[in-house]
Amino acid sequence: MQVPEGYIIITQVEYEQFLKQKEQIELLMVRVKELEGMLHKDSHNSHKPPSSDGFRKKIKNNRERSGRKVGGQPGHKGKTLCLVENPDKVIEHNVEECEHCGANLRDIKAKKQYRKQVHDLPPIKIEVMEHRVDVKQCPKCQQETIAKCDVSASVQYGEQIKSLAVYLYQYQMIPYERVREMMQDLFECSISAEIIHQCSAHCYNQIEGIVEGIIKTEMKESDIMHNDETGMRCEGKTKWIHGYSTTKHTYYAMDDKRGKEAMKRIGILPTYNGISVHDRWASYDEYKCGHALCNAHLLRDLKLVEEEYRKPWATAMRNLLLDAYTLSQSANPDRVAITAIEKRYANIVKQGLKEEPILFNRIQHRGRKAKSKSLNLLCCFRDRKKQILLFLHNKDVPFDNNLAERDLRMVKLKQKISGCFRSQQGADIFCRIRSYISTMRKQGKQVWVALQNAIRAPSPHLVTL
Repeated sequence: MQVPEGYIIITQVEYEQFLKQKEQIELLMVRVKELEGMLHKDSHNSHKPPSSDGFRKKIKNNRERSGRKVGGQPGHKGKTLCLVENPDKVIEHNVEECEHCGANLRDIKAKKQYRKQVHDLPPIKIEVMEHRVDVKQCPKCQQETIAKCDVSASVQYGEQIKSLAVYLYQYQMIPYERVREMMQDLFECSISAEIIHQCSAHCYNQIEGIVEGIIKTEMKESDIMHNDETGMRCEGKTKWIHGYSTTKHTYYAMDDKRGKEAMKRIGILPTYNGISVHDRWASYDEYKCGHALCNAHLLRDLKLVEEEYRKPWATAMRNLLLDAYTLSQSANPDRVAITAIEKRYANIVKQGLKEEPILFNRIQHRGRKAKSKSLNLLCCFRDRKKQILLFLHNKDVPFDNNLAERDLRMVKLKQKISGCFRSQQGADIFCRIRSYISTMRKQGKQVWVALQNAIRAPSPHLVTL
């Protein structure tokens, strides 16, 4: 048998071995691509925080240049010091003599007068109030009666100092030792770390009805709620702080678990009937409320697929989401334009499915066949179109989940300062007080005043407008 030029004769066994090796090479190439993608992940193309980027990685910004100059924009309402009508103290500066010829001007009336004001702090000093409690003996029954007084100990700190200690430690997140130093330097007040902890614990108990009652109830009854979670070291192991956010309220809770077991114990999502805005964490999908996906997360995922896998559909989908966001910012989005966006969306998904391999087997043949990173993301766009584009159809639904992430940023700041919580009690105190503080901030109330009210006597009306 004459063999054509460029061909060789191989056996059936060799051919089967060739096909097997070819399949293994393809699998290994896919695996190498996945590992390269993991190495190239950072905060601009994944869910990793910026703190994980390191010093050597070049930080890329997803924001597009607007062309505007740096600084305040036209129409921006600035803030500056202004003259007040009734100053607390007035200092007169009189002209005694003429600086040109030396004539006496003491009795001459001023032609005009300039007003200049200095805003400063008065001397800070601890005020000690002594309560003298009468004890009288009844001449009839010979029994003693003590006058009523709210002060329990013979010497104690007042509400102002207690609330300030909570404000500095829980809100400004200044560590115990530095709070002690600050109080000593400013007020000559030698407060101990144990007293600061007791003040926080007292505030924690005082606001229980507000946080666990009113705020939690408002969360369950809200139309739109943002959800997110973040890891935190506590008692030597990783636990999870779950954040629930609306435009008016915030609720934090720490649990050993991240998923549906923790969400069930917290007790907000199981009875929630509104729309939950979140990332693609599967545990949220267990609940029958409405769902809206965070498009900021999807944009970062598309960025990774675009850069590492060179998929044209990812670039097209990323541009579509940005166009859809621009459309949603208009006062009355055109229904024709929305329909055009949805048609583009369907075409991109259809074209992407043609470009992507259906499934590939890993080296181990047991179990489900795995999808590539890009195909897995494409399937999300195919199967969850309604949840991704819900912001176009409902003006109350935001484009992203940034509200929850902004609220959880304070948790990461706490982690950066303190590193961890040594006890579950400390974590619970932090979560409840921060829930109260964040809610006060969102409703335009002064945090220190709100903490004073909490230390003194909490009132439910403080958290409602």
